[in-house]
Amino acid sequence: MRLTRCTSSRSSSQVCRERYEGREEVRAGYRAAWGASRAEPQEICEVVVHESVDPEVITVEQTVCGVVTTTGESFSFPGLLVLRVRNGLIVHARDYMDGVRVAHTMGRLAAVAASLGDGQ
Repeated sequence: MRLTRCTSSRSSSQVCRERYEGREEVRAGYRAAWGASRAEPQEICEVVVHESVDPEVITVEQTVCGVVTTTGESFSFPGLLVLRVRNGLIVHARDYMDGVRVAHTMGRLAAVAASLGDGQ
């Protein structure tokens, strides 16, 4: 499987990679990304699956729910997965999350906004 995933919580190449190949790399990538975060996911609390006109592709809306380890506050991050499934295996996935909500929940919204500069 190929997964394209990048998290804005850290800039480490171990956490922010363009591509993961194979089941174990994908699993390790998710563990590294969530492990580098102060967000501790506890469950996928909402899931809606949308079929597409391409029989290999589905889109999944999901909400990851958990606790911020440094504050004890609950969080919910909406996300979107676009999956290509062939012969019963996921062969490609794209994973999107609400980066602004993540930054706000982690107390990093001001720092993220400041890093964007004045847009010039």
